[in-house]
Amino acid sequence: MDYYKKIFKESIVVVIMSSVMGLFSGTLLSSNDEIIYAIPIFIIALPALNSLIGDISTILISRLTTHLYIGSIPPKIQSSKRLIEDFIGLLLTILLSLGFLLIMGYGVVFFSGMAIVNPLIIIIIIIFTIMILFFTMFIFLFISAIFLFKRGKDPNNFLIPFVTSSADFLTPLMLIIFIQIFI
Repeated sequence: MDYYKKIFKESIVVVIMSSVMGLFSGTLLSSNDEIIYAIPIFIIALPALNSLIGDISTILISRLTTHLYIGSIPPKIQSSKRLIEDFIGLLLTILLSLGFLLIMGYGVVFFSGMAIVNPLIIIIIIIFTIMILFFTMFIFLFISAIFLFKRGKDPNNFLIPFVTSSADFLTPLMLIIFIQIFI
């Protein structure tokens, strides 16, 4: 029973923060809907991009936590062979997934008869968004996992709910920023 109390106590604040972040995410999307609706492929791509960055970040948290508990990476903010291997593996996974999502997105747009406006710029916007989020999340989650682990907390209980709501907020935010910059 103590284990469940610990999980509840560690998770409740993060779950409340995630809910508040969800409100900000919805507000961001509703206040910028004309930007997103102007290019239909972003409406199709946004849920997949949210899922992609959230899923990869969740895998990263799980791997970091496992490495910390079994001792394959030290609880210090420093580079290690295992960390570099995980980074490269997740980077390749995200690039392959992104390529697949782009092909599927353009396939849906092509077969539905929607007009494709500046396909190269749209691809650049999507790649910039995902790559910046991936690098930022990797660094932030690594530092946060070390910090929480050193404090005797389970990084999974804090970071997994946080990262899913962060991805839901940051992905559309980055897309909107890059749309305004490039288009």
